[in-house]
Amino acid sequence: MAVVLLVVATVPLLSPRWLPDGPDDVARAYFEALAERDADKALAFLDPASRKPAAPPMLTDRILSDPGYTPPGEVEAEVLFSAMDTSTVQVDYRFNQARRQFELTLTREDDRTDWKIQNGLLSMALPRNDAGWDTFLVSGAAVPATQERLDVVFPGAYRIVPVGNAIREAPSITVWAGAAETDRLLVRLRPSAREAIEPQVRAYLDTCAESRELLPPRCPFGGRSDWPVTSLSWTITHYPTLKLQLTSSGAEAWVVGEAGEAEVTGRTSSSVTPDFAYRTTFSVYGFGRLVDGKAVFVPSH
Repeated sequence: MAVVLLVVATVPLLSPRWLPDGPDDVARAYFEALAERDADKALAFLDPASRKPAAPPMLTDRILSDPGYTPPGEVEAEVLFSAMDTSTVQVDYRFNQARRQFELTLTREDDRTDWKIQNGLLSMALPRNDAGWDTFLVSGAAVPATQERLDVVFPGAYRIVPVGNAIREAPSITVWAGAAETDRLLVRLRPSAREAIEPQVRAYLDTCAESRELLPPRCPFGGRSDWPVTSLSWTITHYPTLKLQLTSSGAEAWVVGEAGEAEVTGRTSSSVTPDFAYRTTFSVYGFGRLVDGKAVFVPSH
C-alpha cells in the first residue's frame, strides 16, 4: 500500500511541464517556448492554418537566439472566455518595467484534441526610411529598408539596426512586435568619415599650392599683383578648420573649412618692389560623398 501511494503521489511531479491542458496552460507554454528561444516548440502551439510565410524567415531559432531579440517576461495568462471549441486568454507580460497585454484566441475540434492558438503571430512596423537606407538588420536578419513592416514575427522585442555606410550611421532602436509605428532613426555622421575626408581636403589644397599661377584654377585661394609675377610659389601657412555636417537627406555631408591662410611669393618686373609676397585667408567648401563604398571629398570651387 505504501508503495502504491508513493507512486500515485509521484506521478504529477513526473508529468512534463510542457504538456499543457487548458487554454491558459497552452498560452503559458507558448511564451515559455519563446523564453527558451525554441522556434519549433513555439510553432507547435499554433494552428498551422494561422502561420503565414515569413519573408525574410523570422520564425526560426536563429532569430530567437540573436541578442537583438528579447522574449516577453513575467508572463501571466487568464482565461476570459471558454467554450467547448473556442477560448479567449488574456496574456500580460513585462518588458523594461512596462506591462503589455495580448489577447489570444484558441480553438480545438473537440475535448479530445489539443488547443491551438489562432493569433500567436504579430506584425511589426519598421522605421521610416527618410534617409534612404538600403537595409535594416532586424535581430540579425537582413530586411530591405523599403519595407514598411514585417507581416509575421513572434511576440517580443526586436533590435533594429540600419546598415550604414562610410558617411552615415544611426544607433539601433528596439521595437515591440505589434507596434503600429517606431521611434525615428537618429541619423548621424560616422566618425570615420571625418578621418577619411580631412586628409583628402589637405591633399586638395596641397595640389592647389603646387600651381604656378596667381589664381590657381578650381582652388579656394588666389593672389593679386599690379605687376606680372614670375618664379611664383604658393605655401599653405595654415590649413582651415573643417566642419562636417550631414545634409538633410543624410545621403552626403557638407564640408566647410574656414580660417585657412596661404602665401604666394615671386619676382616682379617692378624696380621698386622686385620681391613679391602676398598673404590671403580663404575658406574651402565641398561635399563628402559615397564613391565605391568610400567617403570621398568633392570640392565645390
